[in-house]
Amino acid sequence: MKRIVTFGMAVVLSLGMLGSAASQEKAPAKAAGGNVEAQLKKMEQDRVQAVVKGDVASLDKITSDDYTFINRFGQVSDKQQTLDAIKNGAIKLSSNKVSDLKVRVYGNTAVVTGRSEAQGKISGRDASGPVLFTRVYVKKDGRWQSVAFQQTAVQ
Repeated sequence: MKRIVTFGMAVVLSLGMLGSAASQEKAPAKAAGGNVEAQLKKMEQDRVQAVVKGDVASLDKITSDDYTFINRFGQVSDKQQTLDAIKNGAIKLSSNKVSDLKVRVYGNTAVVTGRSEAQGKISGRDASGPVLFTRVYVKKDGRWQSVAFQQTAVQ
């Protein structure tokens, strides 16, 4: 009987501690989530402007070394290839506007989806028109960096 009571108390205490830990974890995540969401939306806006301006230095800082870009034509490039293409004009956008941004944060990883309306060229091909996109960010060394970006042309 004593074992049953002891076991029962251990279960109740464990469940109570789990519930307490879960509620403590949710509260900071919710509070921080709003700030992270706004920060990542601003990063998307800033990133679009940096591409239009050809500001490779800014893009370099917010792009992970293991970055992968899949453009609207299905071409894949890494960070260096992407930055080089912006620098040498192979990727040249005269304008780009993002909208419908949605941010989902999972600890040190975030997924941003949205719509983009660009005017310009990628590797000599017209890249004008709408795309839907997904970008993945990972928080590394205390700052968010893009690790993957994929575009799908809207027909």
